[in-house]
Amino acid sequence: MEGGPTPAAASAAASSPDDFALGKCIETVDQLITVLGFDADLANIAVGAVGPDLSQAYNWILDRGHEDRGGPVVPRLDCPHIARHMLVDPDSLRIDRPCGYHADLKADTKPAALSAAGLKSETGDDGTGSCPAGENWICLHCGETRCSRYVNGHALAHWARTKAEAAIEKDRVVQQGSSGEGLRSDDDDDDDDTAGHCIAVSLADLSIWCYECNVYLKHPSLEVITKRLEKLKFPQDTEGQEEQVSKKPVHDGVDLAGTGQEEEKARDSNSDSEGETSREASDISRRISPSALAYLRGMTHGAPSVDLPFTLPKNLDEIAKFILSDQCKSIAILAGAGMSKSSGIPDFRSSGGMYDTLRPELLTASEEERYLMSIDPTTVFEKDMFLQNPLPCLELKRPFILGTVEKRWRATIAHRFVELLHKKTGKLSRLYTQNIDGLESQCRYLPSEKVVGVHGSMHKASCEICGAEADFEQFCEDVRMNIKDISRQDPSAPPQSRVIPCKTCARAAVKPTVVLFRSSLPEEFFVRAVADMPNVDLLIVIGTSLMVAPANTLVYRVPPTCLRMIVNNEPVGMRLGINYGEHATRDFFANGNCDDVFLDLICHLDWLPDLAKFADDLPASSASLLRDRLVCMGLDDDEEQCDGEEKMKDGNSIVAS
Repeated sequence: MEGGPTPAAASAAASSPDDFALGKCIETVDQLITVLGFDADLANIAVGAVGPDLSQAYNWILDRGHEDRGGPVVPRLDCPHIARHMLVDPDSLRIDRPCGYHADLKADTKPAALSAAGLKSETGDDGTGSCPAGENWICLHCGETRCSRYVNGHALAHWARTKAEAAIEKDRVVQQGSSGEGLRSDDDDDDDDTAGHCIAVSLADLSIWCYECNVYLKHPSLEVITKRLEKLKFPQDTEGQEEQVSKKPVHDGVDLAGTGQEEEKARDSNSDSEGETSREASDISRRISPSALAYLRGMTHGAPSVDLPFTLPKNLDEIAKFILSDQCKSIAILAGAGMSKSSGIPDFRSSGGMYDTLRPELLTASEEERYLMSIDPTTVFEKDMFLQNPLPCLELKRPFILGTVEKRWRATIAHRFVELLHKKTGKLSRLYTQNIDGLESQCRYLPSEKVVGVHGSMHKASCEICGAEADFEQFCEDVRMNIKDISRQDPSAPPQSRVIPCKTCARAAVKPTVVLFRSSLPEEFFVRAVADMPNVDLLIVIGTSLMVAPANTLVYRVPPTCLRMIVNNEPVGMRLGINYGEHATRDFFANGNCDDVFLDLICHLDWLPDLAKFADDLPASSASLLRDRLVCMGLDDDEEQCDGEEKMKDGNSIVAS
């Protein structure tokens, strides 16, 4: 590959006989070059210096003064410093404070201590007495606000100073102990005593960083911090979300990917332009999956600053009119698990979904692995976890693997809407589906080239290490015979799981061809998105929490003149710039289950007779819903009326934002 890894990448791992280690070095160099845009020689030097860990190589490059181009996301789930150094009261947090370094400098009484620790005393900002406007961080130990390294680096200096002070204090205690002046406990030997004020939260994107661990953090105990700051930064959006949540039943969807309901995996855009916007955007982009950065450079998100060619629709009838109008020429769709929920496939991220009900103690895993899964259920599907222990992933996916080969599930009304949209209007640019179930393949009027499987598919199997394709039916039989059923519903399943070796390389790494977390996405996604998104007039987001990059970045990949329709049980995507408040200008929220909403929309489009032809091919719940509507609309022999007709006509089930 032109500009790809040079022989230096191989030499970085030459001392290791492990081909996998060599492959990791080459992969990291390739990502530094092709995804993050660094020079090939610099990438090779970085990997040669620190090894194949992408985060360490990236930070090594930044520490030497090279331009920040986004950076990878490898959050730590078990930071040992949280308990001791996240001491600030969340209610005391404020987002309007400037960097407090210069005010505190006047009261500095410890320059000698810093000098003794090998640190220089901090200096002012060119005599101005304050730091320029820019991204600030709040120390979660003491609550002080300091500027980022893109301004004057006072947040980093605050940690260095407190760390030096902690080291000096520990030395003093040690000296007292050795001279008999005091007794030391075992806890005094803990490295955490010298960590300083090491945990801070960014006010730009609400990410939380541990300086001591040199990594972003993800942990349930951090939710209270991010939620408090979300409320301060987005008062209208969060109030609207709280109102929606308070009105719905307890069992309605609550996204649980990553650290919590509006977790970790939220990603934002990157900008390479100079100035304040570029500093904030480049730091925000560190929350984006590295794969997304290759096609996100130069993109921003938020409220459009242009005149819109439409008035925001108030209900589904107006959405239908927009779809059929000459104003709407190109429609893209981003689909998530909610699109397939009525088929019987569980929704991973919603309340009651797989992540919510995951019981790590049932999986074949070590205690440490189970602990990580309990903190973040998505760990089960991370690449590193799979390569370390493939059994939890296969155990959790067993019913899906066997259900796929048995064709247990059917395309839903939401799938049929996409099919009809293409067949009747020709305006479908692309369906980008995050689902791996392949149900859209049952829609015979939807060409395969109109579908991009962002996260792969369950219909094939291959080795994650050597890439060799496996016979899918044989793989399914191997799963049936070797992987235990954690639901205990299959009496023929083995009591204990056994690994399934690859027939080519003999490694235990065979799985369905789905994309694991921390893996590269199919090249098709990036190629299609670059070509499709700039021309989209309507983006329909179906049943997704918008928490996983790079798929979630499509919501701001579209032009600012694009109407966005969000179909979900609750508001999502506020961090990505979607506005559900009273000032919304291009975001329409259709609140409800996907099949209910799209059945209403199909009626407004006068496509109900077309949908009726698929009645026998729908899942039972979808078919029942359709037949009830046919009765209500007088398109069935049964003349019985129902309340749903009026609900569809007046759009009462829809919330327009």
